[in-house]
Amino acid sequence: MRHRKVYFLVMVTVLMFLGAEAIAIFPAQAEEAKKEVNTGQDFTKPLTRLDIRQKYQWLASDRHTATTTLRFDKPFVLDSKWVLATRFDLPLMATDVVSGDNPNGDDEFGMSDFLAQCIMIAPQAGGNWTWAYGVQTIWPTASQDEMGTGRFQLAPLVGVRVGLDSLSKGSFTALLLRNHIDVGGSGSRADVNYLVVQPMLTINLPQFYFLTFAPEMRVNWENDNRWFVPFDITVGKMLNKSTVVSIEYKTPIHDDKYPIYDNEVEARIGFFF
Repeated sequence: MRHRKVYFLVMVTVLMFLGAEAIAIFPAQAEEAKKEVNTGQDFTKPLTRLDIRQKYQWLASDRHTATTTLRFDKPFVLDSKWVLATRFDLPLMATDVVSGDNPNGDDEFGMSDFLAQCIMIAPQAGGNWTWAYGVQTIWPTASQDEMGTGRFQLAPLVGVRVGLDSLSKGSFTALLLRNHIDVGGSGSRADVNYLVVQPMLTINLPQFYFLTFAPEMRVNWENDNRWFVPFDITVGKMLNKSTVVSIEYKTPIHDDKYPIYDNEVEARIGFFF
């Protein structure tokens, strides 16, 4: 497994090096710096986009998962100036996690659970704030037990966003709440019932870099209301007006006997249309 970690870290380093070298593609001119650049971090300002994401998780007992996700987003502007934002995630996973399908903990590759999301975003109100509501659906499409929950999930969500243009153009803070419940699937798999509380802060920086803090804190209603609280930081950069790269790092600061991962790193390149 050590060689996989080395390979992933090399890939991340190369991606960020390319981002730094791409400053010449998108120069930080004075006039452009005054305009807001949509980095794709703001859920209330959705873009038509395609992301390629590579995530590596270090788990307990020296296990791991490596997930490649293809994410496609498409917003629709409605007559009332509301926006309907759709999102679809297709994840492919390599893992050595032990399960009924993989009792020996061998390296296996297959599909994980497919995600679809629809949210309605209200027109921006006075004071530079807006809100949204919607639902995620997670489909039990995993090809093996260790690659998904085996349960069909619904996750109603609501969020509010406040702009921080006084800090820098396009910066914002937000709060998202999302509750996952299972409504079907394999009866032999564990029930799913947890709340995600996600505060967010994105700061746009000079030369089209940005910094995001967005920890997904969880409360497990099925396990004595135990909390999982991670530290989460993303550093990203717009290579040009339609291409973004970023690196995200997560590590738990409180797991309350509710471990999800030991460490997580995700690299991303996104294309806006």
